[in-house]
Amino acid sequence: MIKYFYIAILGFSIFCNLIAQEEAIKIKSVSIDGNKSIKKKELMPLLRQRPSNFSFTFKGRPFNNRLLKMDALTLKNYFISKGFLLADVKESASFHNNEADIVFNVSEGKQFFISEVNISGNLSLSSHEIQRTLKLFKNDPFNSVLLNERVASLQKKLELFSKLFSLIEIEPIIGDSVAININIQEGKDVFIGKTYIEGIASKDGVLVERELIYKKGDYFDPDKVEKSKRRLKETDIYSLINITPVKVTDSDSIVNMVISLNEYKQREWLSVGGFEPIEFYEGLDPLPSLGGFIEWRNRSIFNTNSNFSTKFLVGFPWETNFNLPRLRYDIGFDSNWIFGIRWPTKLNSFYETLINYDQENIDRVERYGVEMLQRIMIDERSYFQNTTVWENFSDNNSVNALDQSSNTNSIKNLQQRSLSFRLHIDKKDDPLFPKTGYLLDLYFKSTGYFLGGARDYYKIDISFNKYLRISKKSVLATRFKIGRFWFWESSYIDYSYEKFYLGGSSNMRGWEILKYSTVNDQTNIPKGGTHRLLINSEFRHQFNQNLGLTLFYDGGILSENFDKLVKSKLGWDVGIGFTFATPLGPVRFDYAIPSIDNKVIFSNGKINFGVQYLF
Repeated sequence: MIKYFYIAILGFSIFCNLIAQEEAIKIKSVSIDGNKSIKKKELMPLLRQRPSNFSFTFKGRPFNNRLLKMDALTLKNYFISKGFLLADVKESASFHNNEADIVFNVSEGKQFFISEVNISGNLSLSSHEIQRTLKLFKNDPFNSVLLNERVASLQKKLELFSKLFSLIEIEPIIGDSVAININIQEGKDVFIGKTYIEGIASKDGVLVERELIYKKGDYFDPDKVEKSKRRLKETDIYSLINITPVKVTDSDSIVNMVISLNEYKQREWLSVGGFEPIEFYEGLDPLPSLGGFIEWRNRSIFNTNSNFSTKFLVGFPWETNFNLPRLRYDIGFDSNWIFGIRWPTKLNSFYETLINYDQENIDRVERYGVEMLQRIMIDERSYFQNTTVWENFSDNNSVNALDQSSNTNSIKNLQQRSLSFRLHIDKKDDPLFPKTGYLLDLYFKSTGYFLGGARDYYKIDISFNKYLRISKKSVLATRFKIGRFWFWESSYIDYSYEKFYLGGSSNMRGWEILKYSTVNDQTNIPKGGTHRLLINSEFRHQFNQNLGLTLFYDGGILSENFDKLVKSKLGWDVGIGFTFATPLGPVRFDYAIPSIDNKVIFSNGKINFGVQYLF
């Protein structure tokens, strides 16, 4: 009986759902009347109630009277933001055959412009800077909608001058135009008093206090507060960090700092999986791969802020025909403090397998060793880093497939020692969807010499990305990469593909992975270069919140020396791509057509799939 009872409930639910779907009123059309100054195509994206279209990125919603009223209010606020202070919008809907025709009647009224801006009381900021922050300029339409938000931005700028309790009064005088009077009372300079720590044991307070940049008696500086939060975050102990200034009673110039902390679990298992860029080669950008890792972490060894972790990673790059995945196992310790000096350091032992591409004589290369990484954060995404590596390579074959012509014997245990430095300056406005700014990455590596080991060479790799907003929905993005080796011997076996390689979804999209340059046409084995030039340029246009279009150009040169680099022709490809926005960044499909001897070869077009923008 119970079984039949549940079946009946399920059937009734399905029936009700079908009835609800049948009764749902579809939106047939949306009309906007009375909009003389603002075009309909500018207003339509603001609406929630729109008819469905053929784009799978927007299927439309069934008619909803509450959303209809909200849309009318949204349109009204938009007109007010353009200076139509007396604007009004009336909504209506008519129904026929279970479909709705929506009409918005707009009464624009007079558009008000700013005639003058008078500022008084400002000592720390110039009048021009205040106007620029509030976006109030003579002859511009008066926008009162976002004024409160911009006042908050102005108060934050005054905080940089320790003016924590400033008062900002804005008085618009409306006549035929708008005259704006701005009065600022900056208040006294604010100093820091005591610091209180909440959410942890009192014995751990010393570990928190040594991460703070500010101290008692300092001027209040929001940059120092933010940097203190970043340093606390770098310990990887606290899941939530808030630092709040609290005004001291009977004082208008002293604040106490209250630090609220929530700790991660001290011991826990972590696991992440999905489709993301994974680094497979030294000489190639990360490849879009299906993979993940599982990690066990102890965040406080011996009641300190030192971490211990053991981690296993596996990755399958989709655009290659590898028979084996990339495997890596790490055991490491990391700490922000070494002998009382703050120098964030991670000491790590590792073992990984490297797969040689299209080399039948080498099934697998093993790489193992110890590395020490030290990183100093400059800001949220910029850093300086140095890495010291002591590593060994080995394989199980007697003949190196990369140099079969010379029958060079494979080395069972090649030892290599290196020291590298990286300066990474990230000034993009958004890490996943950049529209303005730039990224500069300088990398230098020294192998052997005073460090010892079987190899002696230098490597430098420079990358510069620039992002320029062309319109509200369009961005021009460019990337330049140049790299060079010194003293790389032709007899060296390139186990980890450390030389420069081109081809694939991470650089030259018109060629297969690593195969921009090959040893010869018969073996099709990738051939790296000791000199590399790479240029990528993309025009990115976002149609709506989900769908974007990319037109791109890739150009590159690989060479064994500088003279050949200068004399070589630039190989290039062109193509078109589509991006789909996700919470983890854009997913992209690119179609690239290569040019060989300056002739576009349509039959050799390549489809590439990736996650996040190419750069």
